[in-house]
Amino acid sequence: MNPVKMGKFITELRKEKGLSQKDIANHFGINDSSVSKWERGINAPDIYYLGPLSELLGVSIKELLNGERKKPKKTKLKHQKKVLELKGVEKKFQKKVILKDISMTIYEGEIVGLVGPNGAGKTTLLKSILNLYSISKGEVFVMGRNMQQNFEEAISQIGSLIDGPSSYSDLTGMENIKVVALMNHMKDLGDSKILVEKLKLNHVIHKKVKTYSLGMKQRLGLVLALMKKPKILLLDEPMNGLDPLGIKELRELLKEISQKEKISILMSSHILSEMENVCDRIIILDNGYIIDDIEMEEIQNQEKTLEEEFFTLTSGSHHQIGGEV
Repeated sequence: MNPVKMGKFITELRKEKGLSQKDIANHFGINDSSVSKWERGINAPDIYYLGPLSELLGVSIKELLNGERKKPKKTKLKHQKKVLELKGVEKKFQKKVILKDISMTIYEGEIVGLVGPNGAGKTTLLKSILNLYSISKGEVFVMGRNMQQNFEEAISQIGSLIDGPSSYSDLTGMENIKVVALMNHMKDLGDSKILVEKLKLNHVIHKKVKTYSLGMKQRLGLVLALMKKPKILLLDEPMNGLDPLGIKELRELLKEISQKEKISILMSSHILSEMENVCDRIIILDNGYIIDDIEMEEIQNQEKTLEEEFFTLTSGSHHQIGGEV
């Protein structure tokens, strides 16, 4: 982020909109001198101002951070199916806005990474998609079905692993599989047994889950999430508890199911190097806003790493994009 370049861009946009520094200061309830410092590059606006400022000036947060308008993105081919679509999603807890104007689309067979500092809203976003949290505004569509209006049809297309693996600890792994099969009216467990083998659970599948390590529970959770052959898989920190070999095997499994089964995946993780290895596209979230939505290929073409892109846009941690107001 170059504060001077950003400041000049803010000045340019402000004049295009016919706004004075005082107009912007009054809009946010701050001093004229603060806006003047932004435009002179002395201070960059804090993340709390960047979102509303981008809306006021009619550009994205990333464009503000980069100090220039973004080049048009490559459009997806018309034949690519939209598996998940969010339109203007907002989530409030009492008066606090956790997610603000989230709009995104995930296509068939894509692996999309969701990254951001702690408290950015990643888990809230995943839970809002699943309707575990009712959204305050906007719409969520799964395979064209509105999650709020056609919940059962929409949720049947989603597999998920959120807040850690969910299973019955007093049952064996195989008994958990049979419970999920019964709930989803599945008679053939052949695919589940293949998943058990791929995820290296053969030796413990007939033992009670309470004897499993965290990594084993995580892998069983993936088996249960994939059993019904969902169109999209939502994963919150799926690499937690896995050793290096387990992470490598998970990476290969996710790539395989996205390519061969055409299952889309939206996953959050703090392990940026792994996200770089497995994802086709990255969405960076901070303070409830989408800061960037970028193809991994685009990052690599700029000869940058995901970590560099992440730190450039978020300054490394929550509340630190800018300095003083």
